[in-house]
Amino acid sequence: MDDLRRIRELYGEPAPDQAARNRVRARLEAERGPAPVSSRRPRWTPLLAGLAVMAVAAVAFVVPRLHADPTGTDKASVLLAAAGAAAAVPPAKGAYWYVKRVVNGSDVKELWAGRDGRAWTREHKGTTTVTTKTDEPFTLNGHPMTIAQIEALPADPGALRAHVTDMLGGVPERDRGGVVADALTGLLWSKPAPSGVRAAAYRALADLPDVRYLGRSTFGYTVRGVERELVIDARTSQVVKASTAGRTEVVLVAGWTDEKPAIS
Repeated sequence: MDDLRRIRELYGEPAPDQAARNRVRARLEAERGPAPVSSRRPRWTPLLAGLAVMAVAAVAFVVPRLHADPTGTDKASVLLAAAGAAAAVPPAKGAYWYVKRVVNGSDVKELWAGRDGRAWTREHKGTTTVTTKTDEPFTLNGHPMTIAQIEALPADPGALRAHVTDMLGGVPERDRGGVVADALTGLLWSKPAPSGVRAAAYRALADLPDVRYLGRSTFGYTVRGVERELVIDARTSQVVKASTAGRTEVVLVAGWTDEKPAIS
């Protein structure tokens, strides 16, 4: 029931599918057995009718997607669903932007970035832990960005894409699409972008021809000849995993916190 409700919330009520309705009706009639001679018309109870309607709705939604090509239609539907989820996230509060991820299945990396400009990274490798203070934890297309500058980015997808494109400088034309895609994906998890900016980034990515849908909520794009992939959870708008050139990062946490940095 919850899955059907989530489907309706994200995609609306599916269009009636008469063929699916007929298949469900035939199966229900077969399970009930032959009708009495005096009345061959099936008698549907309210509960049975309700179950049939839900079954038809599920078939009408699921069947086309089982055979869908991983192209623009699926790409747009997943990214726009994630955009809707991102836009619904209430404004976040906290003293530090905190990201925790696991790199290549073993190394744990953490980042704390304060609104006052101070930031620390901590890396756990086996039995070794290294903590480093940094003054520039965030960049966008190679340009240092403060938290205030990131929060002030446009919440309109067209304006956000134009803003990112304007920062490209002398990037060759053949690489521009992939560099823009990489900058936009960085706003989804590694930087403290507010919900409106994250939603705009998802919508801008949906319109980028350089972004390819690979199936199973995985998207790919090429940055200066290097293949990169991103896995998202469209229901929550959260990035689950990012991969590039033999390096895989599983995102455990990305959000604001009031907990002080655990540094020594």
